[in-house]
Amino acid sequence: MAELGVHQSALLTDLALCINRYRLFSPGWYVCVMAKVQLSAEEWEVPGLVAMVNYGRKKQCEVRDEVFQGPPNFVLDVFDSPDDEDFLRRRDRFCKSGVHEYFVAINDEPVTLLWYRLEGANYRLVEPDDDGILRSQALPNLWLPQKALQDRDWWAVLGCIERGVSRRADFS
Repeated sequence: MAELGVHQSALLTDLALCINRYRLFSPGWYVCVMAKVQLSAEEWEVPGLVAMVNYGRKKQCEVRDEVFQGPPNFVLDVFDSPDDEDFLRRRDRFCKSGVHEYFVAINDEPVTLLWYRLEGANYRLVEPDDDGILRSQALPNLWLPQKALQDRDWWAVLGCIERGVSRRADFS
């Protein structure tokens, strides 16, 4: 990953705090920031955040030699523009390699959110439900309120995450 500017780094830090809050309430997840992901023998990336299932039917990758081997379940990145070449390359690579969800925040006012979910061999943009909440399939019961994310209202985001993780889900 290219070096992050201060504003990108701050947004990534805030989003990583939110995903880590989810992880603390959810068994069986491994979450890292700025970790290398080996997608194939020739392709690797260092995204902002990686989340993977440690066991069960949803497990997609392994951690070996300090590297994620294979596609993680969920990847989060922060960019300054939706036209960024790194973003476009990663989106294509993550889709091709089988990353279930790729969540991108474009550092703007308000924050632009692009949440891609793998359906078949292609990514589809995920829209919030009628209540304005983005609900992950890769990370069961991860609920993120779109407007609060766009407005950087982290307390509202954390509250929604806590409501989501208090619901029953199948983590196996």
